[in-house]
Amino acid sequence: MTEIAVPRQAIAAAARSLAHAGRWQDARTLLAATPPEDPVLALTAAQVAIEADWFAGTTTATEPLATAAALAAGLDDAGRWDLAFAQLRHAYRTALTARGPAVTVAEVRRSAAGLSGSAPDAVRRGWAEMYRGLIADNLPAAAAAAGVGDGGGAGLGAGAGAGAGAGAGAGEGAGEGDAAPAHYAAALAAGAGDPLLAREALRHLGGHDHDRGDHERAGARWRRATELGAAAGNVPGTLSQQLLLAVLARATGDERGAVALAGEVVRWASAIGAASLAGQAAAFVAGADPMAPPLDAVEPVPAAVPLGTMQPATNASPAAPGPATAQPQAAEPAPAVEQFQTAAPETAAVPPQTAEPAPAVKPAPTAAAPAAAPGAPPLAEPAPAVVVSFMTAPLATTPRH
Repeated sequence: MTEIAVPRQAIAAAARSLAHAGRWQDARTLLAATPPEDPVLALTAAQVAIEADWFAGTTTATEPLATAAALAAGLDDAGRWDLAFAQLRHAYRTALTARGPAVTVAEVRRSAAGLSGSAPDAVRRGWAEMYRGLIADNLPAAAAAAGVGDGGGAGLGAGAGAGAGAGAGAGEGAGEGDAAPAHYAAALAAGAGDPLLAREALRHLGGHDHDRGDHERAGARWRRATELGAAAGNVPGTLSQQLLLAVLARATGDERGAVALAGEVVRWASAIGAASLAGQAAAFVAGADPMAPPLDAVEPVPAAVPLGTMQPATNASPAAPGPATAQPQAAEPAPAVEQFQTAAPETAAVPPQTAEPAPAVKPAPTAAAPAAAPGAPPLAEPAPAVVVSFMTAPLATTPRH
């Protein structure tokens, strides 16, 4: 037997990079070959699971989050903050989709505000602000005292996802959307240190522009967000951005271009197992508005969808802006909005297009035996003869929505 000493930081970074690339099963397989009691890798497994849930529409994060919480004493202060942020992301998605244990909106809001105040650095504070914006946009104010869990929720985000899909609609009664842009502006300012954070902020600020009918500004922000996500290796998030560009094409009268672009999103998202995103893109082709409140459940789309079957929707009104912004989130939930108010120009906060070093995170995965992601190709088991040793230095992880 050969022993190979690998820093756990390298394993964690590789797993997070795989998750951002939509290779969730690869990330799980990698983590399954590591010591199960390592607190940093347990946190990474939870973050990977959250990332997969956003885009694939699965609900796999509860168990790995519990495992990471049980091992939290072995994390440093930054790692414990990252764990709390992962728990916030999971709770937000639960409140948004009503899939999972009941959680109140008030609890989610308090958690996000607390994480913003306790963040150990500017980038982490920016991620907490990003989620404060998403919560304001997408979680109904009326639900704050009641509780969301078993009852009707909205679809899933991209985004956060990173990610794929939607949130509640913007406008009256959908949330507190007027407060959201200020949080997104704060996140954008911190995004100089994290391209994926800048991408998220631009994505959702652009959603507010879209809702106000400012298609030129929305397009500029959405195109820049697409570039940043691609440069950072965020494959599902880049696809969800392409869907927003299809939304823009429809809003400006290019229905054929919108359908062609969304058709490719269906194809690509289905191929990587991002069923929620594929379903949202297919619904868009059929005439649905992904910026409006989504259905509770999104039907997965077959891996191959012939483009010839996709025709421009006859009921789409190309020149009319979508009613509410709810963003896809990975990766990434989709915020809803209306009014724009940002204090910081995006040019000052947008980092250069360089791929970001394998960050951790929008929060994620499980270190248990890997479960195949929908549509993902089967992976070979890691060589059983390899024993991996790990360094003991704690890893301060970088959050991902």
